[in-house]
Amino acid sequence: MNSANSATWFDLDFETKPDNDIDEALLRLFDLMKKSLHIYFNIENSFDIHEFLNNATAKNVDNSFIEWIRGKGIPRLKKIDFKNVPSNDQFLAMIEYDEHCLKCEMDFKEPIEVRSCIITIINSIQEYINICKQLIKGVF
Repeated sequence: MNSANSATWFDLDFETKPDNDIDEALLRLFDLMKKSLHIYFNIENSFDIHEFLNNATAKNVDNSFIEWIRGKGIPRLKKIDFKNVPSNDQFLAMIEYDEHCLKCEMDFKEPIEVRSCIITIINSIQEYINICKQLIKGVF
């Protein structure tokens, strides 16, 4: 696994295809989530999500969010088959919209909004995939 991309920081098996807009958008989103988590918990750097969670736990701040990431967030991300995400404009637009929403919260005027964005993004990716796969099949 190559530690150069943000998806691997989240402990995900994610290999990018060259010049793939969707992979690039997902990596930007993971990078933004990683950055926002570091700011939210005031942690300068971490090798991966596991080291990050250990450091965040030691700070004893927002333990319910840490537990959600550990118990629900990471397991949900790990269940997603990133090798087979839809390659259509709708999926790209959904990912880019989430990226935009999180970017808008990066001023951290309302830290709880950053937290909400991250939870929503993690909870939504699989749903986006399901919706887009149905669209591709012509079910809607």
